[in-house]
Amino acid sequence: MRSMLARSVVLAVASTAVASPCAADEPVADKAAVVAETKEFTPPDGWRPKTRGKYTVYCRKDYNVKGTRFPAETCYDEAGIRAMLEAQREDQAKVDQMRRICGSDASCGAH
Repeated sequence: MRSMLARSVVLAVASTAVASPCAADEPVADKAAVVAETKEFTPPDGWRPKTRGKYTVYCRKDYNVKGTRFPAETCYDEAGIRAMLEAQREDQAKVDQMRRICGSDASCGAH
């Protein structure tokens, strides 16, 4: 009985000790985000800065628009480019995860 009580106390102490480093990691992530925002922004390849009034936007021409031979110009501000890049990273991570899980027909359950 005492050994079970001692184990439960040790587990309770261990779970609180494990939870505290996670809480300490959150401010580090916030600091990294602040550093990334204060760093000079360089757009990805193919995106060119343009000034529209007092705002700077980043534009690229897309030549693969369906139904026309004319290129379409797509423009985003800095926040829009960052959101687009983050969405691309998430999509790539999902594709990589699916490749790791379904590396062959046998692992995905295909017959």
